[in-house]
Amino acid sequence: MSPLRLDALEPLFFTPLAVFSLPDATALNARLLDEAFALRASSDGQQRSNQNGWHSADDFFERTEPGCRALQTHFLEAVRQATLRISPGFDFAAMAAQAQGWININGKGGFNTPHDHPGWAWSGCYYVRVPEGTTERSGCIELLDNRTNLQVPTIKDAPCFMSKYTIKPVDGMLLLFPSWLRHWVYPNEDDIERVTIAVNARFVPR
Repeated sequence: MSPLRLDALEPLFFTPLAVFSLPDATALNARLLDEAFALRASSDGQQRSNQNGWHSADDFFERTEPGCRALQTHFLEAVRQATLRISPGFDFAAMAAQAQGWININGKGGFNTPHDHPGWAWSGCYYVRVPEGTTERSGCIELLDNRTNLQVPTIKDAPCFMSKYTIKPVDGMLLLFPSWLRHWVYPNEDDIERVTIAVNARFVPR
């Protein structure tokens, strides 16, 4: 009998999670912290998924402060790289990128309830300052499988079989994932405020 041969293993209904890091992000993060706190001092913010935290207007890509402008460039480059990784033939010349973003500041006990971002292709988050907290889950982001109520035996260490995936972020990390992917943020257990910048992006014909 001939040996069994695996001809293909297709990643059907694949959920990409792109993880980037900004080397030498210390100076940029310090600038972003100053800009975020100055903006909070001048604005009451908005109520979205944030609980016990501050959420800026969705105008991050209209901000002209130096730190914001620098991170805008990093975000758009991350979207380009992630898009090329899943669609190598994507025609950027025929499409225009649209983006929005906002700043989140969560003090002690602040968190974000489960939500998604309808109407966009990519969503993501840049971590300006992530306090350590008193437990491993303090300030973590958790991604939830949208195929609700799937009750199947899992395969150990295989993320594609998990119903949720938790990430302990660090300063300078940038995440991108599909905007339909529900996610939430564990409460910040530290006295130091947790500062992040979230983004949505999509492509439209030119």
